[in-house]
Amino acid sequence: MRTNRLASTCLCFWWVASLASAADISVGAAPKGDATAVASRIIKYNFPACTRISKAARREDGSIRANCDGTEYLVFTIYSASQGKMIEVAMNCTAAKSALNVSCL
Repeated sequence: MRTNRLASTCLCFWWVASLASAADISVGAAPKGDATAVASRIIKYNFPACTRISKAARREDGSIRANCDGTEYLVFTIYSASQGKMIEVAMNCTAAKSALNVSCL
């Protein structure tokens, strides 16, 4: 399980880092709705090994900080002009800080 989570984290980190280097993206709030339900849907889609979401709370900027199985995640959206759509993203807090310089605090 840990290997799968690590692989998912690395893939997500690479993907967001590659998007962040493009000039046609902007980072935004998580989708509207109950913070726990939204975080659960997005985190479990990106990290299928996640079993239980806890402590999900919407931050002032609209992103959501949530805990899944002891790992802290940041849930947000990225708009990609080249794709013409919003992309829902969940990153563990360490990757969010490294790739985007976004703190989960």
